[in-house]
Amino acid sequence: MDQFRQNKTNINKSNKRRKNVKEKFNKDNLENELKKLKDDNLRHLAEIDNLRKRFDKEKEDIFKYAITDFANEIILVVDNFERVIDNISSIDKKNNEKLKSLINGIELTFKDFISTLEKFEIKKIDALGKKFDPNFHQAIFEDQETEKTEGEIIKVIQSGYTIKERLLRPASVGIAKKKTLKKN
Repeated sequence: MDQFRQNKTNINKSNKRRKNVKEKFNKDNLENELKKLKDDNLRHLAEIDNLRKRFDKEKEDIFKYAITDFANEIILVVDNFERVIDNISSIDKKNNEKLKSLINGIELTFKDFISTLEKFEIKKIDALGKKFDPNFHQAIFEDQETEKTEGEIIKVIQSGYTIKERLLRPASVGIAKKKTLKKN
């Protein structure tokens, strides 16, 4: 009798397993599982595509702005060149041909230098006479100018520069302030 009960129990267990397997592999369940797997696959493919696009953009920016640190250092040299040219322009060079040649050489070298920077899209911000823009200018002082409109840049203390569309250094400027009337 025990053998019989044992066999009956084994048969019942086996039938339950078959029933579970049938339910598990039911066509509807399989279709739902397939649909879920397809959705997951599409989501993963979209995620991979987004990662690839982001990587390509980052790689492009790295190449585009690789010389930014170098450019920040080189604009300091440009500042010094500008100071030299400002100072030598006041020297009387009429009677000294050698000095005149030297000054012309310095000015030509400076122009070539600026031209080379522009080839790499490093450009000076044209600020004088323009409206103050905090994205490109840093206000150092305000002055009450009668002929100028409020917010107009009246003096450039230090030139600003951009590389491509990115700011390297803002221009340090003085801006016109509306003249206030004194009350008596």
